[in-house]
Amino acid sequence: MRKVTLLITLLTLVLISACTKLPPSEETGVGPGEYKGIVHREDIIEENESLKEELDIIKKELEELQKENENLANKEENLVSMLEEAQSKLKIIESEDVPQFSVENADLDSIVSYLKDSGNLLNDSLKGIEIIKEDHPLVFRTIGYGENYSQIFIWEEGNKEPFLIEGGVIDKEGSYSWLGEYLLITDSKSESKVLDINNKKITGSFKDAQKIYLIEGTTVILFKDSNNNFLLYDFIKDSTKQINLDSSKYTDFNLKNNDIVFMGEYIDNNGIEYEIKASLSLDKLKEIYELNNSVETVESQETGDTV
Repeated sequence: MRKVTLLITLLTLVLISACTKLPPSEETGVGPGEYKGIVHREDIIEENESLKEELDIIKKELEELQKENENLANKEENLVSMLEEAQSKLKIIESEDVPQFSVENADLDSIVSYLKDSGNLLNDSLKGIEIIKEDHPLVFRTIGYGENYSQIFIWEEGNKEPFLIEGGVIDKEGSYSWLGEYLLITDSKSESKVLDINNKKITGSFKDAQKIYLIEGTTVILFKDSNNNFLLYDFIKDSTKQINLDSSKYTDFNLKNNDIVFMGEYIDNNGIEYEIKASLSLDKLKEIYELNNSVETVESQETGDTV
């Protein structure tokens, strides 16, 4: 009987032991035997920081590679630009006709440098490039090219090529001078032309001027021709008026203070020689001959109104 009771007791203990299971941990929520493969939170944070550092290093390397590629591309563009500019300069040297000018960098300093370098290459030849006005807009001329000997160009900053002035030619014996903001071109046949720099065109022409004066504030030139006629020429309206003076007596003029002084000589019937002068203020001259100021004249020219 005892053996049976003992056997039953042992069986009961075995069954109870087999059915007993420890509950999951309240802190981790993981039961015994389930910790395999579970990483601590600190380890995860440390690994993430390590990955972030590696990612930053890779990003930095990529940025450096991209910057290096951009530098190589810029160097390639610069080399191409230098090659094209060198070819342009070579054509300038070889050309017999008026050459073509072209730059990649169209800022004023680059244009000036390009023209000066091209001119230096021509120092030992009969050809040349002369910069007439170096600030904006730049004005220059070629020398020794083509039938007209010298051609004037205007080159505005930002443009890769200059503007050729139609009619802006100077023969070998010709010359140029400034009339305020206008350029006066005179050829060997005493024909004069006025170049309007701002509008890039020849605005008027006249012949046989022995002495010239631009009346301030107007687009009118006072000049004396070979017959001692004193003429007022408006080069915007292309009109001429003659000052009423005896050309047999008056032969010259000068500006004194704010007056135009006409001078000459007179010999009477007894052979006595006199010096004579006639003076007229600039304001009175403008009033008598209805000389409009330059702003009014240009506006009239643009709108088509008559003044």
